Amino acid sequence: MMTINIILYNVLCVANQSLFENKFSAKKKLNNYFVEGCSMKHNKFFDNFLTDHVNLSQSKLTVLDNKVEIITELLKSSLPDYRKYSQQGSYAHGTIIKPVRDNDEFNADILIFIKTDFFNPDEYQDDYVTEVYEIFLKNDNYKRIARRKTRCVTIDYAGNFHLDIVPCIEYDNEIYICNRNDKVYEKTDGDGYKNWLAEKSRIVGQNNLKKVTRLFKFLRDHKNNFSIPSILLTTVLGNLIHVSDKDSDEFRDLPETLKTLSNRVNEYLRANPNMPTIQNPVLSEENFNRSWDQRKYRNFREKFNSYNEKINEAFEEKNNNESIKKWRKLFGDDFGESKKSNSSNTATIVAGSGIAGTPLYVHATKPYANGD
Repeated sequence: MMTINIILYNVLCVANQSLFENKFSAKKKLNNYFVEGCSMKHNKFFDNFLTDHVNLSQSKLTVLDNKVEIITELLKSSLPDYRKYSQQGSYAHGTIIKPVRDNDEFNADILIFIKTDFFNPDEYQDDYVTEVYEIFLKNDNYKRIARRKTRCVTIDYAGNFHLDIVPCIEYDNEIYICNRNDKVYEKTDGDGYKNWLAEKSRIVGQNNLKKVTRLFKFLRDHKNNFSIPSILLTTVLGNLIHVSDKDSDEFRDLPETLKTLSNRVNEYLRANPNMPTIQNPVLSEENFNRSWDQRKYRNFREKFNSYNEKINEAFEEKNNNESIKKWRKLFGDDFGESKKSNSSNTATIVAGSGIAGTPLYVHATKPYANGD
């Protein structure tokens, strides 16, 4: 007996009035929604959901880029040892998401590289955070929106976004940032983490690691019942991707990648009832746990286990409308579209039921009569 996939493939051919003329086109359409075993894929719905409800709009990214260009030109002309700047965090990784709630702001980070031969990492003398802050205080455009923090200066474009500007010092092939509260220099990796994550993204392919990261960040902000800093989430995901995953079927498309990484994260969390130490993968002495604790971790672990079950249920659901309902329990009612029932005009072809393999047309019965 032919598989359900073949039956549905032929249904598409009938719907298009091109049973024998355009089978390859119909099969391509079918593959956008199904895989072996007839699980619902919803590739198009995921792409639309990301574009319309998750991704930061291109217009906002353009505004951000323009603001960064203006600020770095100011610092280049005002900071004697300025060398370059570099995007950092979600801005560099391509994982900034649209704020879920009205009046929420997104944030972006940049490193300002300072090159000097007069530097001693063991003696805190030059406070570059304050030096950068004073440049902004002297400028009418920034003096009211600049705030000095422990390691950075924040420019707050109220109601839109805030930009964290982190000065770093290059010295003896190492990079340091200023901790002005503790009056120490702390070693950092510069662009090392960014390059590490880019390699993980290359292994997964099709920008699906970036997309899945955005989806998990949206889930966190949409549900608002667990917390995990973005740097921790991104690092956990990256740590669970291996060289052997290149060209794996587990990452062949976005829904598969989402399910695969969700299961891997959940397995990792199940194996660690106590909060594990999550280090910078390119700078082992840097611990990313500093803004997390056991209580927050326990809550994240419990919530993620529940959402992981829902992701698997939605992925494995074979009925289109039921699958959409299950994805909506995760991402809200803006995800996907339900199919309307149109059983009176629906037919099914049972391939190979006629003479010499000629298709035999029969009336469809549920669930296929519902277009599911």
